[in-house]
Amino acid sequence: MRDLRYAIRSLLATPGFSLTAILSLALGIGAGVAAFSVVDAVRFRALPFKDGDRLVVISETTGDGGTPPAPCQGTCETSYHTFAEVLKIYPFRQADLIAGFTSGAKALNLGGDPIVVSGGVVSYPLFDMLGIEPMLGRRFTADDDKLGAAPVTVISYDLWVNNLGRATDIIGQTIKLSDTRYGIIGVMPQGFEHEVGSKFWLASVPTLDPSTRPSIRSLTVLARLKPGVTLAQFNAELGSIDPNLLRQAGTPAGVVTQLNAAPLRDRYVGATQGHDLIFAAVVGCILLIAVSNLANLMLVRTIHRQREFAIQAALGAGTGRIVTRLLAEQLVLVLAATGLALGLARGLLGILKGVTVLQSLRPAGMDYQLDRRAIGFAVLLAAVISAVLGLLPVSLFKQIDLQSMLRQGSPAGSGGKAGSRAQHVLVVAQLAAAVVLLTGAGLMAKTVIRLSHLDLGFVSRGLVDGTPSLPHPWRVKEKYVPVTRQIVTELAALPGAARVAVRAAASLGPRGAPPKITLDGQPNPLASSLVPAAAVAVDTGYFTTLGIPLIRGRVFAGTDVEAGPPVAVINRWAADHWWPGLDPIGRTIRVDTAGGMMAIEVIGVVGDSKAAAAELLLAGSGADLYRPLDQSPSAFPTFTVRAQGSVIPLLKPIKATLARLVPDRPLFATPVQDQVDQQLSGVRINASQILGFAAIGLLLAVIGVYGVLSYAVGRRTQEIGIRGALGASRQSIGRMVIKDALRLAGIGIAVGLPVAVAAGRGIASILHGTNPADPGVLLVVSGGIVLVAVAASWLPARRAANVDPLVALRTG
Repeated sequence: MRDLRYAIRSLLATPGFSLTAILSLALGIGAGVAAFSVVDAVRFRALPFKDGDRLVVISETTGDGGTPPAPCQGTCETSYHTFAEVLKIYPFRQADLIAGFTSGAKALNLGGDPIVVSGGVVSYPLFDMLGIEPMLGRRFTADDDKLGAAPVTVISYDLWVNNLGRATDIIGQTIKLSDTRYGIIGVMPQGFEHEVGSKFWLASVPTLDPSTRPSIRSLTVLARLKPGVTLAQFNAELGSIDPNLLRQAGTPAGVVTQLNAAPLRDRYVGATQGHDLIFAAVVGCILLIAVSNLANLMLVRTIHRQREFAIQAALGAGTGRIVTRLLAEQLVLVLAATGLALGLARGLLGILKGVTVLQSLRPAGMDYQLDRRAIGFAVLLAAVISAVLGLLPVSLFKQIDLQSMLRQGSPAGSGGKAGSRAQHVLVVAQLAAAVVLLTGAGLMAKTVIRLSHLDLGFVSRGLVDGTPSLPHPWRVKEKYVPVTRQIVTELAALPGAARVAVRAAASLGPRGAPPKITLDGQPNPLASSLVPAAAVAVDTGYFTTLGIPLIRGRVFAGTDVEAGPPVAVINRWAADHWWPGLDPIGRTIRVDTAGGMMAIEVIGVVGDSKAAAAELLLAGSGADLYRPLDQSPSAFPTFTVRAQGSVIPLLKPIKATLARLVPDRPLFATPVQDQVDQQLSGVRINASQILGFAAIGLLLAVIGVYGVLSYAVGRRTQEIGIRGALGASRQSIGRMVIKDALRLAGIGIAVGLPVAVAAGRGIASILHGTNPADPGVLLVVSGGIVLVAVAASWLPARRAANVDPLVALRTG
């Protein structure tokens, strides 16, 4: 206790040092705890479900028979046919429960304007598998999950409270979701919104059975392994299922289906692994810089207290007592910094929770939180840092000759060279970490700039996308074709609408089989990397409405009708890769469809465009194959309206028109530019996070360089005085200090650049076309580190240049 009181008094006597040390360490520990919470949320914490370690996801992949289907990478799903006709009824020996779910949206009608709400479609055992009981009412039973059952729903706590007034008699009442009324049989507990913020759940069979003509034809399938069963055993059982059972009607010969199971945790890890790992790596650099900076401060403090230690020794304090007091000071600093760090970590996690781009498919209980595990990690991290920091001054202290110190009376005696070497090593580590951080920040900044000026291939400003969901009975050609035409006519008549176009995705092959395209005269189909996943069915005004340029040939005309010869328009990328150096106009492609091979003539080439891509801004380059809407009609159209001026006045009329022509259904009307801006915002958030950490790391590195050079100038005062007495100019003495700074910067750059290039490859997935080893970024970062080192050396160099030789010689 006496040592602790002495440590507190000693630290209070040097408030500048103490405050800097506590803030540096708090920043490092706080960032480390936040990183642990982010990674722990998904990767290590127990899944918030009953028997979570026994839950696996079953995925279905297909191949052409030439090679085995590749295992699922990500969140692959299973066809409804495989789930309903095979997995639900298969007599598994290794699993005791099978359940499936998917998600969608419906229009909630409560008397006013319909509200689009997300919901889930689940098979009845799912809630039992997850160990979730409704807080009111009951969950689904087998009787609810069959054809002909009365339509019922289980609703979320949020929907019950915010939309239904927390009615105590809610069980047994009905609500209208889109065009169907559902009886409410249960209310789930607060916080349960499995899996994408669902506000309601419907039974799977009445919703997804093929007789209902659903738009959703696949779902996520979970299995609960029996106690003691390994994943390998269950995968072996999946592999033993007769392939003929998995074959759907219409699946062509040669298509091979494979089932594979993976831990449920992998589904959630995959949703955030890019951000989690990058965030942890960035925080690791910050922690390294902060600890190195504090270690430097401690070394300088220890060196300058040599005379104090010598006096304590002369007064009877043994080496053990002095070392104990040094460690006590470390302990006080670490305890104070840890308390502050927990507050910083809580604030940082609060910011991360509010970032929309980081919200993913994670259930409640796997969110970022400062819990006992995080606090325990903070304590462990603090203990490790305290031990590491304690070793440096203690080892330096043991090299000090206290008796000689008393005789010489100089604070720059023994231990100076060892301290200087340790400081240099620590500063190099700081600069190298700063190089890594700045390189990542520079790559992200260049990505943002590149995407901000990216040519989308069409004019996005002034466009509004309207997407209605047609009722299931309308999803027959005789119904949706006239409805589509009527919507186009009425949208075109709206005041402020200049033009209207329609697009939809059109299948390029039989359901359940990868698309195949064979060029006329070629024996083998194109490689899968050269084939689009689906064609884009468009009307005759599509290219003009979106501003997609025609390069050669022609676009679709009114003569390209269903009874006419099949035609297609391709983009420039497809023309260059399918027929390099040749004119594609008039050439024929053959598409393997459910009805056999279809020969399609290429009539035009248009510019590359991202308009039909799911991610407008972030989509990569590839082949686009356009088909006339009359020849490839679809029950899932998207209507694009070109405004004469601002799109804002058009939003409400477009929604009203779609709601009137497709009543009681979920619909969306969104400015296309908003979609682009939203995707760019996500990239900007990633960039701003790394930039912010890089700025903090750079500031700490500047402090470290300044501290080392300041100490070096103080230690070399006598040497500087001798140089001045021998005729060295002030400029040459200042250059000597700057040269030391440049040497440190050069070593730090040499160490940091290879690590930065390797780290750049690690974040390549979020760089979106930017070279991870971009020479321009590496050059700017290297130059920035040099400038920072020179700036940090300015004050020490000036102080060295102003040393009076006579005073230096007398005090030396």
